[in-house]
Amino acid sequence: MKNRELLALLTLGLILIGLPLAVLGYQYWLRPVLSPTRVVDVVARVPEQAGFAPDAIRVAVGETVTLRFASMDVTHGVAIGPGLGVDLGPIDPGQVKEVTLSFDHPGIYTYYCTTWCSPDHWRMRGTIQVSDPSDPDFVPAAQPDPVIEALIAEGIDIDAAHTPSAEHGTMATLAFQPSARRGEAIIAGGLDVPAELRDPAWRQSHTPAQALELLAGHNPAAPERDRLDAIAYLWTQDTADEDLVTGERLYNQNCAACHGQYGGGDGPAAATTAEDPVAFSDSGYMFERRSDVLYAKIRRGGMGTGMPNFGTLFTPEETWALVRYLWTLALGAPPGIQTG
Repeated sequence: MKNRELLALLTLGLILIGLPLAVLGYQYWLRPVLSPTRVVDVVARVPEQAGFAPDAIRVAVGETVTLRFASMDVTHGVAIGPGLGVDLGPIDPGQVKEVTLSFDHPGIYTYYCTTWCSPDHWRMRGTIQVSDPSDPDFVPAAQPDPVIEALIAEGIDIDAAHTPSAEHGTMATLAFQPSARRGEAIIAGGLDVPAELRDPAWRQSHTPAQALELLAGHNPAAPERDRLDAIAYLWTQDTADEDLVTGERLYNQNCAACHGQYGGGDGPAAATTAEDPVAFSDSGYMFERRSDVLYAKIRRGGMGTGMPNFGTLFTPEETWALVRYLWTLALGAPPGIQTG
């Protein structure tokens, strides 16, 4: 009887210890050895415990590499950008997700966490440096952003304090949220819209408050609400369905933790930031903002605010999609556009 009990205990021990060891051995040793492509295992822990390890990977142009991400503590999300379209979604503790990639040109890409995992979540980033085998030390220089360059040339302070201007101070206290949907009907009903307001480039580099002044000059008898609704429509009319899908996804993954799911500045991490997060749903605040400045702050980060840069994660097109989504938080979506 004692021999049987001992055999049962040994069998149970083999199952409890040997099986996990066999699984780990296959995952982290045998499988990479047998794989026809290079396999890189990346372990994710909260930033306070070192974040991604490794946090830098070198890949040659034309090389096929499989990246395997494993979470070791809490749920992390993993995406790789810019422009790769790789989003592995949430990875629960003990789970492994992988993606196989190859690169045609030298450059630097970033893998980053898309799920709020700790107060230092924004530090959850790692880089993939893609080099040319004929010149492995060559790293392409970052290309200047024409939008940011134009703002610098204009003398715009991207980091100016978030306070209403003296000229348009009344915008800080709108009694209602302007309606982009109602604005289309107002314009179709005969409101006189100046040529500047119909020009996307002008709207990109001017605030809705400036546009409201022009609109009031052309329509002095129109009710203020009609003019505000018309501005709301003009500022969101260029938003396509695919822009909103992209913008909403990027916002929820990277912005909502601080700025709130609906842009109220009330996300679960709002209390951890150096400055109170902006409330994008505040129409009065947004009426004082320029789209090109929003774009620049997203790409470069907010100096002194704790907001990281996203220019290494998003393409310019993705950044514009995010800006357009921010306008719908403040002004509503135009007719024909459905938001989540």
